[in-house]
Amino acid sequence: MTIRSLAFFAALALPFALFAQGQESLIFELPIDARGAGLAGSVMADLEDDAHGAGLNPCLMDTAKQGELTIDYVDYFAGMGLTAVNYQLRPRYGWNLQVGSRFMNLGTFSGYDAAGNPTSNFQGGDQLIYCGTSRSIDSIWTVGAQAFVGSRHLNREVAGWIGLEAFVHARWVKQQLALGLAVTGSGHQWGLKGAQPTGFLPHNVQVALTKGFNNAPFRLFLKGQHLEVWDLAPPGTYDDGVDPITQEVVENTTFKFGDQLMRHVTIGTALSAGEAMEIWVGFDYRRRIELMATDRLSGNGLSIGTQFELGKFDVRISRSRYHFAGASTHIGIRFNPRQFTRS
Repeated sequence: MTIRSLAFFAALALPFALFAQGQESLIFELPIDARGAGLAGSVMADLEDDAHGAGLNPCLMDTAKQGELTIDYVDYFAGMGLTAVNYQLRPRYGWNLQVGSRFMNLGTFSGYDAAGNPTSNFQGGDQLIYCGTSRSIDSIWTVGAQAFVGSRHLNREVAGWIGLEAFVHARWVKQQLALGLAVTGSGHQWGLKGAQPTGFLPHNVQVALTKGFNNAPFRLFLKGQHLEVWDLAPPGTYDDGVDPITQEVVENTTFKFGDQLMRHVTIGTALSAGEAMEIWVGFDYRRRIELMATDRLSGNGLSIGTQFELGKFDVRISRSRYHFAGASTHIGIRFNPRQFTRS
C-alpha cells in the first residue's frame, strides 16, 4: 500500500515539479488556519483529523463531522487580509469531499498616470475556489488531491490560475506518529490583461512529521518546506563583507550548510490544556533570519495560539511575529450549520 500511495503522489506532482516558475501569491504561502499559524506553518501531518487544516490538506478531513463549516481570517499588514471558507461534503463512493474558497485583499494603492500625476486609488486582490478529495487506502495511508481555479486583479492587471495539489498522509495510531507529503500551489497562470506574466506557479514540496507521547500532554510538529530547491537564501547572503572604513575584507562566518538547512524547517508544539483547549507555540527560522533588523531580533519567527470551545463554536486564535514592527493575527471558527436548523 505504501508504494501505491507514493506512486499516486508522484504522478500528480511530477508535471508541476519539473517546470514550476512564475508569479508567487501569499494566498498559497500563508498558513490560513490559526492552528497552523500557531505551529509556524500549515499542518501537513497530524495525529487527528481537523476540519480547519483540511482546507490546506484534504487528507485531514473527518468523516465523522460531515457538514462542518470553517471560517478563517488573517489580519496581515497595511490593510492586507485573507479570508478562507471550507465546507465538508458527504463522502461519495469512499471518497471524502470538500469545497472552499480563499480571498486575499492586497490593500489600497495610489494611482498615477504616465506623467506621474496622481489619479484615483485602486484595490487589488487574489481569490480562488477549490474542490478537495481524499481516500483511505488502508488503516494507515490516505491519499488526497485538491484542484483550484482563481485569479488576481490589480487595477487593470488581471491574471487567471488553474492548478492541482497532491497529498499523501500516514498515521500510526499506536506509535502516535504521523507522516505527510505534499506538493501545494502547483499550477499555471495566464496573464489575461495588462503585464501579468504567463507561466507555471511556484510550488511548495513539503514533508512533515508529527509525534505524540503516551505520558506527556504535548505533540511535536516538524516540517520541511520548499524542498524543490536547496538554497533559499537571498543572493550575497554568504559573501564576505568589506569594512567601510579600513576597506579590509570581513569574513562571513555563517555556517552555510546549517543556515541553508534550517531555512526549510519549521518547528511547533501543541500542548493539551484539557479536553477542549490546546495551546500552540511555533518557530520559523527562515522568517526570523530574513526579517531580522540589525540588533533588533525581537520575537520575529515565533508564533503562539490557542483553541477553545464557545457554545456551539470551536474558536481558534493565534499571533505570528514577522518583524519587530508588527505581527499577524489569525482567527478561526468551526461549527455545523445543521445545529441551528434542528427543531
